[in-house]
Amino acid sequence: MSKNTDLKTIQNMLFKEYQKNGYHKIWTNGFMNNNPHQNIFDIAELGLITTEVSEAIEEIRKPLTDISLVNLGFECADIIIRTINFMTRKGMNLDFFLNEKYKHNLLRGKLHDKQI
Repeated sequence: MSKNTDLKTIQNMLFKEYQKNGYHKIWTNGFMNNNPHQNIFDIAELGLITTEVSEAIEEIRKPLTDISLVNLGFECADIIIRTINFMTRKGMNLDFFLNEKYKHNLLRGKLHDKQI
């Protein structure tokens, strides 16, 4: 992946690897069989994203002398990769949603109008 790779290319590259490794088949199994409980598969896959968040938190909880920014960076990358693959499987365009959310957030006040 070059530093100038656009989001659509990144999304496609990650999803091809996701498919190659069999994840797409696992998470779409319920849908492919007309399973009325497809949301269980979606919840399970989203749960893996929270697992990656937990692993990043564990990196931060280490004593300051043991915190590895490299390991933390890899955990954050895992969060992004799993999220992109989930979005792609669900037919969501990453570039569109990032841009729309960015525009929405521009309209929100400082700290989203929360008082701290």
